[in-house]
Amino acid sequence: MKILFLGYWGANEGLSQATINPHLEILSKINKVHKIIYVSIERNRDVKFNIPVNSKIEHVPFNSIHQLRVFQKFYDFLSLPILIYKLTKKHKIQLVICRSSLAGGIGYLASKLTRKPFTVESFEPHADYMRSLSIWNKYGLSYLIQKYLELKQKKTALFLMPVSYQEKLNLLESHIKEERIFVMPCAVQVSKFEYSSSARNEVRVDLNLLPKHTVGVYSGKFGGLYLDSDAYLIFKKMFSNIPNFFLIILTSENKHSIISQLNKVGIQEDSVLIKFVPHNQVSNYLSAADFAFSLHRPTSFSHAFSPIKNGEYWANGLPILSTPQIGDDSKLIEDNNVGVILNNQNEVNLEELRRLINKRKKHPTELSVVTKKICATHRDFRLIEGVYRKILKSL
Repeated sequence: MKILFLGYWGANEGLSQATINPHLEILSKINKVHKIIYVSIERNRDVKFNIPVNSKIEHVPFNSIHQLRVFQKFYDFLSLPILIYKLTKKHKIQLVICRSSLAGGIGYLASKLTRKPFTVESFEPHADYMRSLSIWNKYGLSYLIQKYLELKQKKTALFLMPVSYQEKLNLLESHIKEERIFVMPCAVQVSKFEYSSSARNEVRVDLNLLPKHTVGVYSGKFGGLYLDSDAYLIFKKMFSNIPNFFLIILTSENKHSIISQLNKVGIQEDSVLIKFVPHNQVSNYLSAADFAFSLHRPTSFSHAFSPIKNGEYWANGLPILSTPQIGDDSKLIEDNNVGVILNNQNEVNLEELRRLINKRKKHPTELSVVTKKICATHRDFRLIEGVYRKILKSL
C-alpha cells in the first residue's frame, strides 16, 4: 500500500509535530504500508524539517508563499491538486489521507483528477465554526468555498475521522453511514509528558519560585479559535484570588503584544514567563505548574474539538481550568473531577480549583493516576493505530 498524507500546516509547526509526525510513524510500522509521501504546506521559508527519519517516509514540502492571503489560498487550491495528481501517478499512490477538513477540501479536488480514494482525519465543521466566531462572513468567499468542500467531503470521502464522539453524533444526524465514521482523537504519548519532580524543581529554581508560589500554565495561541481578551481577564482573576500566583505562557505568538494585553488588565510582567519552547521541552514546564488553562472559544460547533494540549496536561497529571462545551473533554473533566469548567460568564469555582491545586502540590502523582486512565481510554495512540488498520483492511 502506497499512501499520500496531506497536512495543512508547515512540517515544523506545532500541530504537525504533535499530530502528524506520530501518525506517520504509526502508519510506517504497519506491514501493509510500503511508502508514505508526506506533503506539507510551507508558508515560512523553512529549509530544515523535523519529520520522522524512516525509509518508508518521503517528505514533499509545498511552498505556499504569497503576501495576500486570498491569492495564497487560490494558489494552494489550484496547485496542490495538480501536485497530488503528479505524485499519485509517479508513486502509484493508492490512498490519500488528509489531516483536517481544510486539507480534505484539497483532497476532494485532487480526487477528481486521481480517481483515488481519500480519507479525512480531524474532520470538523470548520466553516461554521469560523462563521460563529465572526471570523468569516456567511456570504464571504472563504465560508462559502469551505462549506461547499466540507459537504463534498461528507459525500465522497471513503472515511471521515472526527476527533470527538460528539461530532460523530452530529455526522450521524447528517445521515452519514456509521461504517464511514471512525473517531480519531488527538492522541499523546504519555511517557513524553509525564510529571517529573526534577524538571519541576529545575524550572521553578530558574524562575526564582518558592514552594508558596502557585503556578498556572497556558500552552497555545490567543484569538480565533481561542479566547483573546477574555483569556487575560481569566488570568487576572487568578492573580486576584490565588496568593503568590505565577503564570507561564508557552506560545509562538509575539511577546510584546502579549505583554501589552497583560498590562491592560493590570498584570505585572515580572509575574509571568512568556516563552516559546520546542515541543519536546513542554513537559518540563507542565511539571513546574500546579494547574493548566485550556481556553478554546465555546460555540455551538466546539463539540467537534479534541485539544491536543488537554492530552498533554492529563499525561502530566495537571488539573485543567477549561471553557465549557469543548469536544468530549469538558464532560470528561467534570465527570472525573480532574479540573474546573468555567461557566458562560467565565466565572470559576475557586474552592474546587484550590482543592485540586493543593492536591497537585502535596501529592503530584496522585491525580495523574486518574488522568492517565483518561489518556489510555481517550487519547492513546493505540486508538489511532486501530483506526488505520481498519481503513487499510477495507482496501
